[in-house]
Amino acid sequence: MNRFWIRTDRLVLRPWEESDASRLVLMTQEHNFRSLWGAFKEPMDLARALHWVQRMSKSQTKGREISWAIVESNHVVGVASLVPRQPDLEDHTLMAVEYRLLHSAQGRGLATEAMLGIMEFGQRELGIEEFHAFVTPENTQAKNVAFKLGMRYWRMGRIDGVVVEIYRIHTHPGEPLSRRNRAEEVA
Repeated sequence: MNRFWIRTDRLVLRPWEESDASRLVLMTQEHNFRSLWGAFKEPMDLARALHWVQRMSKSQTKGREISWAIVESNHVVGVASLVPRQPDLEDHTLMAVEYRLLHSAQGRGLATEAMLGIMEFGQRELGIEEFHAFVTPENTQAKNVAFKLGMRYWRMGRIDGVVVEIYRIHTHPGEPLSRRNRAEEVA
């Protein structure tokens, strides 16, 4: 099995495949799937989606941005990424966890489950100790996901000129990140 595959209770997070490009085209047609910055600002056509999938495959093998297809019951329902981001006016990059889900996959805890899987992967496989989430102020769903991951508000910032709230969590090497540990931190 590829070391980049992640299994959670309900999901498989796997590297993107060229055969996923047509599904990505459909997902980016959904307004709620799109974002204010990054690759999903606008709908993709098949050529652009295929180029993105190929770029993610190359990026993953070089240890840069890693992006996974979020698969539930054999259907790709979203994208999850571990991305080095440098907020505007910052002098260093921050490791961000990001996700996009189809509307039909929202509201069931899948984003939290996927992000937790990515953070555990990043901690275990890449030695990452601090994770960030960049959330637009009006996105209460993403804020709730950040809180469920144990993240706390850190400060305001900008990504590609978009105002965001930055949330972060510092993990400890060798200490697994789990729902139980996060609940103990919050209590």
